[in-house]
Formats: sequence, C-alpha cells, structure tokens
Amino acid sequence: MNIRISHQLRALCAALLAIATFAVPSNCFAQGGGGTPDPRPFALFRDMFDTFGEWHGPIVNMAYQPQVQYTYSDTPGNKNNFNGTISWGSYIWVTPEINVNINLSLEQIDAPKKEDQWFFNGEGINAGDIWVQWSDQRTGILAGRFTAPFGIAPLLLPGLFDLNSVGAYNFGGLMGTMGTLSTGDEGGGIHSFSVAGFGIDTTFMSQSYIVSTPSPTGPGTGGGVDSYCLSYNGVNIPLLFPTLQVAVSYIDFGTGIGADANQKGLSAGFNWQYIVNGDATQTLDAGYVSIGPLFEYVKFWNVDGVQDASSDFYTLGIIGNAGNWQSDVALTWNNTSATSGNPAYDNFLASASLGYNFFGPQSLVEFGYAYQVQDGKIDNQVGVQVSFPINALEYFPLWN
Repeated sequence: MNIRISHQLRALCAALLAIATFAVPSNCFAQGGGGTPDPRPFALFRDMFDTFGEWHGPIVNMAYQPQVQYTYSDTPGNKNNFNGTISWGSYIWVTPEINVNINLSLEQIDAPKKEDQWFFNGEGINAGDIWVQWSDQRTGILAGRFTAPFGIAPLLLPGLFDLNSVGAYNFGGLMGTMGTLSTGDEGGGIHSFSVAGFGIDTTFMSQSYIVSTPSPTGPGTGGGVDSYCLSYNGVNIPLLFPTLQVAVSYIDFGTGIGADANQKGLSAGFNWQYIVNGDATQTLDAGYVSIGPLFEYVKFWNVDGVQDASSDFYTLGIIGNAGNWQSDVALTWNNTSATSGNPAYDNFLASASLGYNFFGPQSLVEFGYAYQVQDGKIDNQVGVQVSFPINALEYFPLWN
C-alpha cells in the first residue's frame, strides 16, 4: 500500500524524482548511448529512508518513455525511416544499501532493407540492463546484465544520431559482476575506481522477441567470465569551475565465436560544463544556462577479434543548455588500419541537434542534422525525435 506524506517529504520526493529521472540507465531515458550504471551511491535516498523514520522501503522509481523518431537519409538503404520506442525502466531501493535496476524496451531491431521505406517495421522487445547492486556510499558491488563503464561520449553525444560512430563502443549486454570504490565529495570531487569481469550475454535475455535476433558472435562470446574492464571516473572536480568530469578506462575482451584475437580498448575523455547562470536544480523552472566542451580519444587493438586490426576514434563536442532549450554539436573521426584483404579507411561524422523540453525535464522534441562519410560514401541525414517520459516515485512501507 502507499502512504500519505507530508509537504516536506513531498518536496524531498520532487527533488529526488528529478535526480532519478536522469539516473535511469537507458539509452532512451537520457540522450546519448546511456546504459552505464552509476557506480556511486545515492546518498539522498539514504536520507529519504531516514526521513521516513520508523517506516521502511522499498522505494521504487519507474519510468515509461514513448519515443518516436523519423530520419531521412539521401543514400540508398535507409530512406524515410519512421520508428518508435517504448522504454520501461525501474529502480527499486529495497534498503538504503540494496537497489535493483530493470529496463526493457520495444524498439526497432531489424535494420531497414535496401530502398525500403519503413514505418514501425522490424520492432521487437529487447532487454537492457538488469542488475542488483549493494552500496554503502563508498563501496559498491553489482551483479547481472550491465553496460561496461567504457567511454564518456556514448553517454552524452551526439544527441539524435547516437547510434552512429561512438555507438560502436557502447558495450551493453554484458553478463558478470562489477566492484567499485568511491570517495566522498570533500571539495575535490567524487572519484570512483571500478573493476568488472564479464562475458557477452548469450542467455535468453540476449534475444529480442516479436522480431528474433541472431546469436551473438565476436569477441567475448567464448562463454564464461573471460573479459574485464578497468575504469576511473571523476565528477564535480573543481578545476576553474566545479563541473569537470573525467573518465579513463581499459577493456579486454576474450576470444569468441569468429574472433581469434582478444579485442582491447583504451578510452580517455572529459566533459567540462561552464555554468553561465543558475544551477542544475533550476532546470525545472528554465533558469539554468550552461555550455561546455567534451573530448574523447579511444584506441582499439584487434578490432572485432581480427589480429593486428586497429581503430582510433577522436570525438569533440559542445553541449549547451539554456532554460528549456538544449543543443549539441559533435565531430567524430574514425581511422581504421589496413589488414589482410581489407584496406584502411576513414569515417567522419558531423552532427548537430537542437531540442526543447516541454512540460518538464526530458519531455523533449529534438531536431537534428548529420553529415557522414562512411566507407567512402557521403550521407546526409535529417531527423526529428519526440520523447515523453512518465516517472513515478512510490514508497511502499513493509515493516516498522
């Protein structure tokens, strides 16, 4: 059952709900690739438990997000593609230390066929991150299906066209465990160090329903926990302005089906936001103005399990917010080395998007344009996306 809560608790819930809206790890609930579970604890939710006093959880945040997207491409194979996504995500705080995350989506699974004009075709039900985490605000242990804490650009850029370029290293669908050590924020920012061991998920959760998907192949599909990732993340670092975020990570995939060599990757990037006016809590009343750069370099060895194949990504972005308006501009250059039977090539993506939040945070209508050079072919794309998340924060007293 639910309980009535005081005006003070309602104010706290409103603030927590705004935070939870941005915390839900899904590529639909936040612009960008999304999916990486935040290894840092949610101290405010501990405060919520304390505020409720004798009553105890769980506290549940559920988010439903319908989303429709239209893209037009001027090259054959992906013209007039109109599709939709319905995402469902749930954070459950069973206790202040234990939380569970589940997210699922109905989205386009099949790629458009050559010269087809698609209208809600090829859509299926797909599992995202499904994990259990214990955290005491400094230490965290996570187990289940998760996204590797690798790279910063897939989480933040490039807006409407997040499946191009940097989506190549948004590594989701991993089955294993991750441990994290985190500092508090004593004025020097929050710094966390994570170690993850995993394999590519080949269980029933890796399959989509309505539209079937082939079994995973490539690096890390050899079975068992034979891959790992090491990462460092720093946020709220007070350099010039206390919003610097730094991320460095290394990933190593075991061999797998059709992959004879271990794919390895190294990423290093930062995002620094200059707050012109207000603070993030004023986003709700359109009083927040900020602008800041993002840069990331990523290097891969033995790409796709091919011995001596290498690939480099250079990404530069600018993210801006002005009240209910948000925008981003991103440039990504990808260089891939030559291998036996395969020539070297350069891919390039320039994209820009402009969005407006209506009714509340992330109730977003966004317009975008992208210029892409891939495998020697030039492609111009335009698109529009409408997202409308519905969030509910519930408190279920079970005992006193």
